[in-house]
Amino acid sequence: MPAGAKKEHRIQLRASKREVSTISRAAASAGVSVSAFILESASERAQRTLADQRHFVLSPKQWQAFMSALDRPVRKMPRLERLMRERSILE
Repeated sequence: MPAGAKKEHRIQLRASKREVSTISRAAASAGVSVSAFILESASERAQRTLADQRHFVLSPKQWQAFMSALDRPVRKMPRLERLMRERSILE
């Protein structure tokens, strides 16, 4: 979180006694409050989840296959072309 960012929203959740105990011990071990521990953990997980949707890693063999697919000439797909010309059922 940027320095000085105002915390004006509340997040509530339910947890089992065991989960609370584990989280509390981990927060104490890290030297932070339970709220800070949960918020930091959830924020890191959210960033990783979103990054997985934007960035991907390929092996050299996979990368070459990907690049070859991009370099291939466009194939005519009459059924797809017809489908794209049709009016949507949502319209």
